[in-house]
Amino acid sequence: MTLMIILGGIAALYLIGLLFRLASLALPVCLGLCAFHLLRDQGYGWGAALAMGLLTGIGLHLTARWLFSRTTSANIRLLIGLLFMAPAGAAGLGAGTALAGLLGIDGGWRTCLAILVGVAAACASWRSLAADRSSIGAMRDEPTVR
Repeated sequence: MTLMIILGGIAALYLIGLLFRLASLALPVCLGLCAFHLLRDQGYGWGAALAMGLLTGIGLHLTARWLFSRTTSANIRLLIGLLFMAPAGAAGLGAGTALAGLLGIDGGWRTCLAILVGVAAACASWRSLAADRSSIGAMRDEPTVR
């Protein structure tokens, strides 16, 4: 019984960490799904709709990472970051509400936990995008100063 509690706690912590790691992908996944459903509803085949949904999601993610790493304008970086933070925060809000329901928390504490998880997911999305900036920025062909 004790082993099951320990393993359950480890699994829960892993899933929470996974939620925050995947928070930056909320916008590309949502737009990819929207493109898939739009094409499928317009009569295109499943293969074409799936391919376009995948290309839309992956293309948006890679383009945003590239723009975020290459731009020097703080306003454009803020706009890209906010575009990725809003869906991540909404996904975190839903996850926080579900977590509060699983834990049996009601009332104001439920709302507090949901908002806290939503803000944490949005911040994790920003951190993920900023971490991508440093790794992509290292690939630039800049001369080294010695």
